[in-house]
This record gives sequence, structure tokens and C-alpha cells, in this order.
Amino acid sequence: MINLHKNPVQNFHKKINTAFLGIGTNKGNREKNIDHAIKLLGFNKDIKIIKVSKLLKNPPQEGIKNGYFLNGAIKVRTSLDPIELLNYCKKTEVRLGRRNKIKKNNHAKKINKPRIIDLDLLFYENKIIETDELQIPHLRLHKRYFVMIPLLELEPEFIHPVFKKSLKKLYFELLSKEKLYA
Repeated sequence: MINLHKNPVQNFHKKINTAFLGIGTNKGNREKNIDHAIKLLGFNKDIKIIKVSKLLKNPPQEGIKNGYFLNGAIKVRTSLDPIELLNYCKKTEVRLGRRNKIKKNNHAKKINKPRIIDLDLLFYENKIIETDELQIPHLRLHKRYFVMIPLLELEPEFIHPVFKKSLKKLYFELLSKEKLYA
């Protein structure tokens, strides 16, 4: 495991790395939201978009009640370290109008609500990173069809660094678990 608290950029600085991002929206013109987010990512000279998956239309998740989601995945090459890439994704969300924190008694609290855009850092090379602000690989990606299907389109043989299994194998395991409980 990498400890990014000591020096977050020492292991990644200016090396070109492959990362996978999840992208989703369930508010407004969904296709336009995703298109704008991809363009903003591509405007950054340190991020090169390699491939974008097809978009999946999905029912709302986790108590959100604002219609369907569109979800996809993006493969990028970047010289940004993981924290810099995460921060750029968050800035992109804000530029597109995302507001997901409410202040109560001067404490910010993250809440699930309709999202104009949601960008998640799913994988960064084969790194395992656990900090207060970032967990790579994304903790629940292997349990979510709307994340797994777009990732499969981009890189089915990518090996999940925690489970040491290909995305394709993890997807089939997810399918078989669903059949057991159906």
C-alpha cells in the first residue's frame, strides 16, 4: 500500500500513468453534461483521453429520486499524480455546477442528491491507495453494474489490484451472485 501522506507526488510525479474514471449524471441534459465534463478533462494538458465507453441508462441509486442516471467510464493517460487528478475532477464537477455539500453548524456534510455530474477516480495504474480523501481502487466498483459494464468495454483484462482478478472475471462473479439471490 502506498502512503501518500508522506509525499503524495514522489511516486508518480511527471511519469505518464493510465487511470480510469467513472462518469455519471442524473440531472438536466445528461448527454450534454457528460460531453462538457469530457471536454473539460481534455482541455487539461496533463490529461489525454484515450477512450470513452458507451453510456448506460440506469435507475437511480442509493435513495436518489431524480430520474435515470447516465453512466460511463473514461480511460486517460496523465502526468498528474492521483491527488492532482482527483482534485481536477472535483474542480470539473464544480465548474459544471455540482453542489453536494450542505453546511450545518459550520461542518460540511456530503449528501446524496441529484448530480449534474459525478466524476470518480476508479483506478490509477495498479496502485492501491488509502487516504482520507482518496481510495483507489474505488471501494464498491466491483459491486456496481453501472461501473463494471463501461469498464469492461474499455479494458476487460485489466487486473483489479486488490482482488487480483480481471474486470471480466469480477463481472461474471457479480452476475453469478445476482443469480444466486434472484
